[in-house]
Amino acid sequence: MHRSIATFAFLSLTTLTSLEAQDAAIARAIPLDASTPMELRNTRALHVEFRGREALHLAPLEGHEHDVDQTMEAVLTDVDFEDGVIELDVAGARRAGYAVDNASAFKGFVGVSFRVRGDESERFYLRTENARLDDQVFRNRSTQYESDPEFPWKRLRDEEPGKYESYVDVEPGAWTHVRIEVAGSTARLYVGHAKQPCLIVDDLKHGVSRGKIALWARISSDAYFANLRVDPTCRDGDGDRSPATSSSDAPEMEPPAKLDDVRFGPLVRCSTELREYRGRPAIHLVPTPEAEGSDEAMLALLADEPFHDGTIEVDVAGAPRPGAPPDSRGFIGVAFRTGEQGEWSEVFYLRPTNARCDDQVRRNRSTQYACDPDFPWHRLRKESPGKYESYVDLEPAKWTRMKIEVDGTTARLYVDGAEQPCLVVTDLKHGDGEGRVALWAHVETDAYFGEVRVIRG
Repeated sequence: MHRSIATFAFLSLTTLTSLEAQDAAIARAIPLDASTPMELRNTRALHVEFRGREALHLAPLEGHEHDVDQTMEAVLTDVDFEDGVIELDVAGARRAGYAVDNASAFKGFVGVSFRVRGDESERFYLRTENARLDDQVFRNRSTQYESDPEFPWKRLRDEEPGKYESYVDVEPGAWTHVRIEVAGSTARLYVGHAKQPCLIVDDLKHGVSRGKIALWARISSDAYFANLRVDPTCRDGDGDRSPATSSSDAPEMEPPAKLDDVRFGPLVRCSTELREYRGRPAIHLVPTPEAEGSDEAMLALLADEPFHDGTIEVDVAGAPRPGAPPDSRGFIGVAFRTGEQGEWSEVFYLRPTNARCDDQVRRNRSTQYACDPDFPWHRLRKESPGKYESYVDLEPAKWTRMKIEVDGTTARLYVDGAEQPCLVVTDLKHGDGEGRVALWAHVETDAYFGEVRVIRG
């Protein structure tokens, strides 16, 4: 039977330590049960077992099971927090009975409010139902920041699109580890034990402040919380973490074989050479003298059969070339369904130097789709913001695996062995055609490629 945790303010059971002990900077686990005083706002708190774990479940008040556009919150009244780290496991999904179309607002919102003071708070949360949709605009809204009461997500999105939300892979209803690092007016959100944050906010709307911590969810969400730990001593990534599945932590790639057997057709604005790079044989694209300094791409078309549908895999390593302009990003990727002379192509590519900067707008442009010649990246971004680019963790100049799946007018980009794509395009601009596969990089990129693996059909 569920055990309701309805009123906690002055329980005589085991309580948390006093504010003075908190200021002594002692990291500790906080039990999510009747021993921890809580103020419940528009919710019931039930102690349950969920997916093999003891958990706190936020549930609507009786009679409000079908309300919309409301939030539920359990404020930990004896926790006073300014800077440090908040870690916990959350599970959120849309509750039964709510609309399931993409445009509806019922996305399994679950997260954490911090520095809570009255009706003021900062908040990170997950939109779990977004992360695995085919609509990339919604996928790029899988994580969110907002600040009560004056900066709800809609205002932030309208005023600064892409700055306060980002893509990360989340499975609705599954346990997901969340880590929030707070220092001054900056907060960083890490999801799933990643070593790099998926969302950085460097202008917390309440500035440097102090307050409570609260478990938070939309009323339309089934929300569960477990394993809460607060560490006021930890700052900016100096805590222990589990291994991540980012580019810097992926297993070493198998060394490519027989690169000298690769045959190229036309070379556009480049030549190729075989070199060793970071302990591996590699194909290096070298811009032609007349292309150097231009804002153009290099293409090395493979001399094999045309490609229609199937899978393309290649290991790439790209970074700005020495002497490149400051705004160079190390663009590197793969063109497919390319014209015989490279006159048109669909392209997925990486922008490696974007992925770990503190500017969240740039971070959300770590991967990109473009379609030459009529749909360059700047046109796509202007006409459909957020639809053709996304965040993924990358490290410049390090070997990174790209996998592209193409089926009709849809293409999906996977990075470093991820089970879920970081970028999905469902409206390839050249339609359902065919063409060559090509190694692709900007002329200002020091670009290396391992063996390309193409599976047709």
